[in-house]
Amino acid sequence: MLVPSKVFTLDNSIIGKVAFLIIDNVSEISLRELFDLRGKHFNDIGEFILAVDVLYILGVIELRKGLICYVARNKV
Repeated sequence: MLVPSKVFTLDNSIIGKVAFLIIDNVSEISLRELFDLRGKHFNDIGEFILAVDVLYILGVIELRKGLICYVARNKV
């Protein structure tokens, strides 16, 4: 589920799960490493990729040379 509702809590929605993909003190990480570290918080790989897509659309991450680069914290 993408957004929380009466049936789905914030913790069970993609919006709530994107927080698991933000790692402090890391400027870039491979998609595989990120999944290995945080994949247990997602029901399947599709849900994980959807959360990555949400971060990309929000401008929190960029994809460069096969790496996820956290960019939003550098803009402040």
